[in-house]
Amino acid sequence: MRAHYQYLISQYIKAKDQSRPHLMARVFSNNATLSMQVQTDAISFPAAVSGVDKITDTLVRDFNQKWNNIYTLCLIDSVNVGMQALDCRWLVGMTDKITGQCRVGFGEYHWRFSADVCPQVEQLTIVIDDMVVLESGEAAIVLSWLDNQDYPWVASAALHETMPRLDGLQGVVQWYDAYQQY
Repeated sequence: MRAHYQYLISQYIKAKDQSRPHLMARVFSNNATLSMQVQTDAISFPAAVSGVDKITDTLVRDFNQKWNNIYTLCLIDSVNVGMQALDCRWLVGMTDKITGQCRVGFGEYHWRFSADVCPQVEQLTIVIDDMVVLESGEAAIVLSWLDNQDYPWVASAALHETMPRLDGLQGVVQWYDAYQQY
């Protein structure tokens, strides 16, 4: 079942990052719920959304109106699969469509799936631990780094080893270091 869960998550990431809202109905059940725990002022989302259409509006349509060059990576070595559940850590990089300013965020996904023969997501909790704002001149460096990763599932060591040494990414380094201590 882990492979199917990862497939659904990959489809979600494709829908979100590439602005393909039609894919979301494959991933989420009609009555799915989304909870957001945002621990930073650098980005905002509603705390809760219900239904695949509203989830699609929030995570794909609305998101892609403001952001482009979106790369979402799940840390394959952080995956924890339970009964109808998959939790993992993630990292995202993107640029603001108006200013060109680059942001790198990180946190956790908590996916809950239906018990159907072909499961879909019934509940998703997204925890955003932080979203660092970089200088717009650093966007090309960060986007090149993210573009050269295995997408969307990457080993945390590969991500860390190739990370550009930019002052603005120190929060990402600290997040990675804290994750490695578990």
